[in-house]
Amino acid sequence: MRINIKALVIAATLPASLVILLLSVWSRLSVSFGSYFMQAYNSIHPHPFAAANPGLLWYEHLFGVFFDLLYMSVDVAFLAGVFGLLYNWISGPGDAE
Repeated sequence: MRINIKALVIAATLPASLVILLLSVWSRLSVSFGSYFMQAYNSIHPHPFAAANPGLLWYEHLFGVFFDLLYMSVDVAFLAGVFGLLYNWISGPGDAE
């Protein structure tokens, strides 16, 4: 059985993007919620609009949410695509679709 790569990438990227969007916005609105997670996340994906930076203006927080969402979307899409390709390669030719 082979995996449809496009469907896997979309099915993995949308929920992960929604989760990071909610976490990023919520941690910027609330000082204590998700602060350790966002510090760890921003240590992997650094940008000048980190959630832990207290001196940001409202539009800089929007840029930060956008960067967090962009990083997560690209990472998950890439990893899901690699996983799907490796699975299809390991599983063999299988049935033609």
